Amino acid sequence: MDAHQIDIIRLAWSREFGLPDRALSESGVRSVRVDDTANRILFVRIAGAAALVAPGWAVERAADHTDDELADGRTLLTVAKGHAGRSPGPVELGWAADFGKDVAVEEPLVSHESAHVIELQGLCPPDDVAEAGLAEKRNWFTVLDEAHHPLASAGYTEWQGIVADMGALTAPSARRHGYGSTAARLATNDALDAGLIPQWRAHRDNVASRRLATRLDYEELGTFVSIAVAPGTV
Repeated sequence: MDAHQIDIIRLAWSREFGLPDRALSESGVRSVRVDDTANRILFVRIAGAAALVAPGWAVERAADHTDDELADGRTLLTVAKGHAGRSPGPVELGWAADFGKDVAVEEPLVSHESAHVIELQGLCPPDDVAEAGLAEKRNWFTVLDEAHHPLASAGYTEWQGIVADMGALTAPSARRHGYGSTAARLATNDALDAGLIPQWRAHRDNVASRRLATRLDYEELGTFVSIAVAPGTV
């Protein structure tokens, strides 16, 4: 990623966090917004710049910790202690800068219909379906077999007007054959063609998803952590 692309990514996340456009423009600086009505603690770090949105009590507690500590996930759970903090864990963020020409499956049969996405989700474990979030995406590229059954799919939604938030899912029986990387490559190139920067989200322990992103030339430059909180004893 070049400096201009990183600036665009930081702009998108600044807007997502309700911060000024240049809040994430400087590495080594943590921007903070206090929101005492929030039911989540939100933290993001992108290429060395960080942002935190949280109730005042959490902002005060977080001030004693470094960005590295907040990005590990466990520290924010400690910050949320007494407020029933719950988190699915840190999400690693990656972005693709350029078109890719390599496609694992030559001349794939591709569908853009939501029905095939729904059918594919029915073949996959619920955790995989939730992480991919394809039902909430659009611009699907679903690779089909000769009988027109889905093997893998990828899609994206336009996010903050400048980023393409990606998702990808492969049927368990079709994995390790290149169908997932083919679908994701097609969706990534389509997003780039639309003038968007493709963004890949994967939970830190989802090694398969992160490896797929790496094969597609996504560069991990950020971490996002979200902690659900409820009123409690400070």
